[in-house]
Amino acid sequence: MASAVVTHAAYFTAVQAYLTGPGRGHLEQALAHRSSSKEPSHPLRVDVALEKHGEFYHPARIDIPVGKERVSLVLNVAVTSAGSECMASELVALKRVSQRLPAGTVPTVYGQAGIPGPLQTEMTMFLADWFHGFHEFHLSDDPRDGCQGMVVWDTDTRPYYLSERQQAEVYRQVAYLLTRAYDPATGEQIYPWHHASGDFIVRVRDGSVGLRLISARQYAPTLAGHSDGLDEEAHLMALLVFFLNLTLRNRIDRLDGTGEAAWAGDVAVPATVTGFFEGLDRDIRSVFKAFLASYRFSELVEVLSLVANQYRLMPMEIPLLEIHLEAHGEQLYAALQEAIPGD
Repeated sequence: MASAVVTHAAYFTAVQAYLTGPGRGHLEQALAHRSSSKEPSHPLRVDVALEKHGEFYHPARIDIPVGKERVSLVLNVAVTSAGSECMASELVALKRVSQRLPAGTVPTVYGQAGIPGPLQTEMTMFLADWFHGFHEFHLSDDPRDGCQGMVVWDTDTRPYYLSERQQAEVYRQVAYLLTRAYDPATGEQIYPWHHASGDFIVRVRDGSVGLRLISARQYAPTLAGHSDGLDEEAHLMALLVFFLNLTLRNRIDRLDGTGEAAWAGDVAVPATVTGFFEGLDRDIRSVFKAFLASYRFSELVEVLSLVANQYRLMPMEIPLLEIHLEAHGEQLYAALQEAIPGD
């Protein structure tokens, strides 16, 4: 089904059918989980706002007044078969990932249902947490000095740019969460992911940076044939591939989310290395540091180049990687020399 046949009227009609039908119990479950109010958990009023149009979902923000509180949720709506397939995979992935990540860093899912749409089609949707005060962030040219920075799309007040220290903290936390989600025994990981897709959101409060992961489209091994039957060296090689790909992907975005391919500044490299090692269990970290220490610079860059060619996600990334790969390898090797000796 093409999304063009789904009008705004059809969209909101389907959302209303969900909220008053199969989604009513999901709403009550969410309110019982999210609200501290002692009032009844069945909502008397629900406000719905279509937030954005994405490749797979068209999310709506659900606001529910409960006493003096206001509980916010997200209703992700898929109007195409591709979106529905992505949703089925994501619901499984979010459940798996939530077991490996700190509580509250990924949204809790309260329920999913299919609602009849136009022309005898079905619109699938699921209800989950909305992270209040968190917003998308993207690389952007800062109009104050013309240099590339990182802008936060704060829709509550106004967009703002992060300091270099805050940018480093974003990259560190991204690396930490993705590494925590990685299963060294099976090679399962969140992939694909992309900063341009807004998979992570950020909030700055009193100078402190908080990050949340709101999407996990797939959770599976990326190396063909990876299984529990591999020996230790093969598991370490799989972890190396994950790590090198992480250092690259953490630097790739699109200017302002939809523009040309953009490459993050040097601050991203040591921050990614730090977050990665923080995300590993201590025993694995020690073994992997020893494994990394055995690589000469030329050997590490050779593997890095293979990873870059294998895991690029969009054609526009090819020239970007070609331009920056050599310098990235040098910066990464230098960061590892700082990080490997200690534990």
